[in-house]
Amino acid sequence: MAEFVPGSAPIEVTRAATIERPAGEPAAVAKALKALLAEGGFTAKRALVAYSGPLIEHRLFGIPPVSGETRNELLRGKIAQEVSTPIGELCVSGEIVGKISEQGHERAEALAVFTPEFEIRRLTFLLVEAGISPARIASVPLALAALHPKGDESALVGFVHAEPGRCTITVSSGGKLRFAREFTLQPQRPAESEGGAALPDAVPDYGNVELPGARMAVPVAAAAVVPAAEEAAERLLTDLTRSLLYFRQVSRGGSISKLYWSGEAPSAEAKALILQRLKLEIALHPAEEAASWPTGQAGSPSDYAVPVGLAKAGQIPEQVNLLPEGYQRRRKRRRYVAASVAVWVAFLAVIGAVFAGLHNAETRYREVIEQSEDLASRRAGAQADFLRWVEIRKRAEAVEGMDRSHRSPFTRWRPLLHWLGASVPRDMTFTTITIEGTGAGYRGELRGRVRGKDPSEVQARLNGFLAAVLARSLGEGVLYAPIEVRPMAEDEGRGVIQEFRLTFALAREA
Repeated sequence: MAEFVPGSAPIEVTRAATIERPAGEPAAVAKALKALLAEGGFTAKRALVAYSGPLIEHRLFGIPPVSGETRNELLRGKIAQEVSTPIGELCVSGEIVGKISEQGHERAEALAVFTPEFEIRRLTFLLVEAGISPARIASVPLALAALHPKGDESALVGFVHAEPGRCTITVSSGGKLRFAREFTLQPQRPAESEGGAALPDAVPDYGNVELPGARMAVPVAAAAVVPAAEEAAERLLTDLTRSLLYFRQVSRGGSISKLYWSGEAPSAEAKALILQRLKLEIALHPAEEAASWPTGQAGSPSDYAVPVGLAKAGQIPEQVNLLPEGYQRRRKRRRYVAASVAVWVAFLAVIGAVFAGLHNAETRYREVIEQSEDLASRRAGAQADFLRWVEIRKRAEAVEGMDRSHRSPFTRWRPLLHWLGASVPRDMTFTTITIEGTGAGYRGELRGRVRGKDPSEVQARLNGFLAAVLARSLGEGVLYAPIEVRPMAEDEGRGVIQEFRLTFALAREA
C-alpha cells in the first residue's frame, strides 16, 4: 500500500508499506489492519483499491455505443451467456476501451470485469470497519495498465507483477487493458532445517476465513520436493510463454514489444531465460518516472507499481468500479446531502449577515435622515440664497464671455463684404456664412450656389469667383469644396446647380 498526494505530477508518494494480510474474520482483519495503518503513520481515509484473486475475470465484448448503467446491463447479459454462475451473484463493471467494426457496423469495445459479489462486499465491509472509505475498487491488471509508458501508446507492452506464491501478467495498449492472467508460483525453499523439522510454509494464505480444523499441517514426508532455482525459473517461463501464446491466439497475432516487472524481483535465472527464449529484456518500469519516492523510504516505485498505477488512473466517471451499487448510491446520496447542507448553510449565513447589517444600519439611517430634515428645516432660506447666487454667477460668466467676444473684432470685416459683393457673379447666391472664434483668430465658412447651362460653365463661373477672392488676399487658408452638383428642378428652369463650401481664416486685431 502507498499514500500519495492527489493531483500531484509526478505522483508524490508520502509513505508506503507492505503488510501481510492477517487471517481471521473480516471484523478481526479490519481491526488488525486499522492498528497496522496507525502504526505505519497512514492518515488518509479515502482509498483506491486493487482486488486480485483467482475468481476475478476480464473479458472484451462488442456492444452498441452506450454508457453508464445501460452499458453495465448489456455486459451483464453477455456474461450471463458465458458463465455458469448466476449473474445475480456477480459484481460486474465495465469501461469502453476502443471501437470495432462488426458486419459493417461500428460498435464500442467494452472491457468487462466481474467477480463474485460476496467477495467485494466482504472487502468493502473490511475497509469500512478499518476506517477507510473506498472510492474505487479496480483490479491489479487495470492498475498496471494505467502505467503504460509515454511515447508507446500504439505499442503492446507487458506488465508482470509478482507476489509471494502468485504472478499476474497484463498486456496493455495505449493504457487500455487487452489481456490479463494470473498464475501461481512455487517458490524455492529448503525442505528441512538443520534439526530435521520442516520449515513453515513460505507461501502466504490468501483465504478470507479460517475455520478451526479447516487447515491441517502437511507432514514433512508428504511435502512435495522443492524445485531448485533453475526449475522455478523454468516453471515461471513456462507460464509466461503460455500466457503470451494465449494472448496471441485471442488477439489474432498480437505480441508484446516490451516487458516491465514489478513486485518481487525476478531471479537471475528467470531474467536469463526470458531474454534467451522470449527475446524480451526487462525494461525500467514506468512507475519509476510516474512517482516521486520519499527520502528514506524502503523499496522503490516499481515495488509498489499497483498503488502507483491506481494513483495515476485516479477516479473518473465511466471507469471500472467494482464497489457495490448500494454503497455507491449511498456515497452519492451522502455527497448530495453534504452539498445541500453546505449550500443551505452558506445561504443562511448570507441571510443572517444581510439581516444583521440591515438591522445595524437601520439606526444609523434614521439618525442621518433626522439630521438632514433638521438641517433642511433650519437652513431652507440659506439654501435658497445659495441657489440664487449660483444662478447669478452663471449668468455673469455668460455675459462676461459675450463681452470678451465683442471686444475682439476681426480684421477686414467691412472689406470682406465689399469684396464678396464685387466678385460675386450674377448667377451665384450665398446661403449661409458662419464665423467662429479659434483662439488666435476666427474661422469662417461660406456656403453658396452657382448656376449654369452645364457643369463646365458652372465650374468656370465658380473658378472666376475663387480667383477674385484669392486675388484680394482674403486671409489665409482659403479652401474650396464642392458639396453637390445636380440638374435644376422644373420650376427653376434648365441647367445645372452646384452647391459649394468655402472656408477661410481671419486674424485678430492687435
